[in-house]
Amino acid sequence: MLQSNTVVNKMTLEQLYEPIQAELRQVHDTVSRYWSDTFALVCGPSGAPVQAGGKLLRPALCLLAAGASGARNLEAFVPLATACELLHIAALAHDDVVDHADRRRGAASLNALWDDRTAVLSGDYLVARSIALMVSYQSCGLIENATNALQRMTEGELVSLGKRGDAFTQRDCIELAERKTAIYFAVTCTAPTYLVGEAWRGIFQQFAMAFGVAFQIIDDILDLAQHQDALGKPSCGDIVEGKQTLPLLYLREALEPNGRDRLRQLLGRPIADADRRWVADALTNTGAKVRAEAIARQYADVACLALETLPPTPHKESMRGLADFILVRNS
Repeated sequence: MLQSNTVVNKMTLEQLYEPIQAELRQVHDTVSRYWSDTFALVCGPSGAPVQAGGKLLRPALCLLAAGASGARNLEAFVPLATACELLHIAALAHDDVVDHADRRRGAASLNALWDDRTAVLSGDYLVARSIALMVSYQSCGLIENATNALQRMTEGELVSLGKRGDAFTQRDCIELAERKTAIYFAVTCTAPTYLVGEAWRGIFQQFAMAFGVAFQIIDDILDLAQHQDALGKPSCGDIVEGKQTLPLLYLREALEPNGRDRLRQLLGRPIADADRRWVADALTNTGAKVRAEAIARQYADVACLALETLPPTPHKESMRGLADFILVRNS
């Protein structure tokens, strides 16, 4: 990924999460309990597996935004941050069904573990639990913000299904990144403002939208360039599913006609290891990787710039650090 000489980019997630460490641990424990509840409904009370990893970026940003807004009791935002993570996990469960993915975070996806129907219902269950947590804050604005985002995210996915193949542009890729990923980051960052006041809502909205686009572009690069052991899921899934991503667009534009034909032939079928290596090498050799990384860097810079007018706090600095971290992550 992108190289950096700045100190903040060398910080680990643990360091960046330091201002919210105790609260984020509570979120992790609560999410794990809900995850176990989901398994217990299907498998009974025994034998529920431990939830696989995850960076907890969304609940972390929720808590950091609360702290950057001046909230003193961050523990009060733990249920809200938990709700943000539950919605994210539900979306992943549904995505795995749509994409026919059998791995997630290094473990079997719910649809592979059970079946599509059970996976979808499990995702629905987590959505319900998430909304129940949000309702406890008795804020119509908070609920409206979340449900509007879910609607726009779904609309973005439906639109993308009609454009699969080669007929997409850079603007299409950015718009899909906004609707698929950035909008939900905006929900997590702005959610605390419905409880502590809207003074910084616009700033968090700007930060999150740019942060989300940068995050998605890097995610799309990793799908093509990273080994599945690091990803926790098979690589090149975006090629198989014919998705509209910026690195794929740049790769297609840079390849010779025979290379574009080979890329097109990978659509909709299992990809051999030799083809995965060819894609990763081609992404680097054509300059498509560097070109996509540069766009991600631009959006990360916009995210950091949006925070400039916030009062100086450790929470603000961690948000800036996360905008850099997502550019150098390996999974």
